[in-house]
Amino acid sequence: MFGSAPSAARILLLCPLWLLACSTDEDVGGSGGPSAPPTTDPDPTTSTTTPTSSDSSTDGDATTIVPTSTGEPDSTTGTTEVVTTGPGPEPLTVDCKLPPAGAKAAQYSHQPGAAGGVPGYTWTAMGLPAGLAIDAGSGEISGIPEESGAFAFELIVTDTEGVMAQTSCPAVMINDQLGVDLDAMTGPCITAGESITDYLIGGDGTAIECVAPQSLGDGVLPAGITIDKATCEITGTITETRYGTWAWIVRARQSGVDVYAPYCATQDKQAAKAYKIVGSHSGKLDNELEPLTLPIKIADQLRFDGDADPAFVVDKGSCGNSCFFGFAYKVSPSPFGTGDCAQDKDKCFGLCPLIADVNQPDGDTQIGCSLVPAMGAKTGFAHEMWAKGDVPPVGFATRPFILQWSVDYCLSDMQAQCAGKAAILTNGDGSNLEFPIIIRPQP
Repeated sequence: MFGSAPSAARILLLCPLWLLACSTDEDVGGSGGPSAPPTTDPDPTTSTTTPTSSDSSTDGDATTIVPTSTGEPDSTTGTTEVVTTGPGPEPLTVDCKLPPAGAKAAQYSHQPGAAGGVPGYTWTAMGLPAGLAIDAGSGEISGIPEESGAFAFELIVTDTEGVMAQTSCPAVMINDQLGVDLDAMTGPCITAGESITDYLIGGDGTAIECVAPQSLGDGVLPAGITIDKATCEITGTITETRYGTWAWIVRARQSGVDVYAPYCATQDKQAAKAYKIVGSHSGKLDNELEPLTLPIKIADQLRFDGDADPAFVVDKGSCGNSCFFGFAYKVSPSPFGTGDCAQDKDKCFGLCPLIADVNQPDGDTQIGCSLVPAMGAKTGFAHEMWAKGDVPPVGFATRPFILQWSVDYCLSDMQAQCAGKAAILTNGDGSNLEFPIIIRPQP
């Protein structure tokens, strides 16, 4: 048995293996042509097969050779073909990663991942909260959520060969919209040592950026004061010389959502010869350094009547039997000052009391301020504050805004000394007051 010649069929199976195992001058898995013809005629009782290779692909050093014959020679060529190929693609997988928390009305973005398969992925998602969508090409989930809650969702990725991978993702948490709990504030405004961040509610938890804008309704930022962009706290020391309190708005921004809160700083020293100024409002006496808070209805025309709240007494101490007073004021830009009052002879602001007057476009008119005291030698005068305006713009329906008053006073027994702004500033002994009104819209 062992001495007999092997059959042709057995040689077909052994020769390719022998060639792979014994060849010393060709790389394994390379593409080669037929081997050199024998130098002598073959034994007519046997046949040999020269392996041939089709185009092959390799991945690193790994090559797989796959015979395509059954081991029997081709009846016409006497050869057996083999095919070389690299490893197939890795299985297609999709990774939710950990979806970050979002917030209603805030910009949201999350990038899940995919691997394997044949790249050129197409993405779809099911169960995302309203306002969010997935980019079919990149897989990025983005948008502005329209509701809060926890939302579990499914991710599906399809590669260019049509292979699909699907996974269930952890719920994405959409928090309540960022807001400010103004009612939690201990006073009418935030002062040194506090921050708007102490009163924030909702939001997505990302970084807050604060600025003090200086436009319509934003009040007046006093000299020497700045706002720390990251902590939102007051920095610096007020360097104003005028007596009173300044109020201004700080805007906190997170993921494209803006919220607002009033801040305040006070300069409580008067000029050496300044008149005594006493203001009373909000049920308190002698609180002219505290801002007044004015709630308004969103849909109503702006109206701040005064009605002796606030009420101010400006007392020089001695003005004589013939006492004359003068005042000059300016107010910061705000939604006040528009509407019918702009056509009224009193315009939209004043310090002396209002009485009903059907002949005026806005139904009332200003009368003169009164000297004090009511009996005896006069020492000063009393005034109120009032302001009017149209319905505030939509942008002010949900945010506080500020009306900052800057008033200069003059008292003299000679009328000419207090007639006109220049005379008031020259002869008023540095008597002045900064007084803010903080308006808070209500539903």
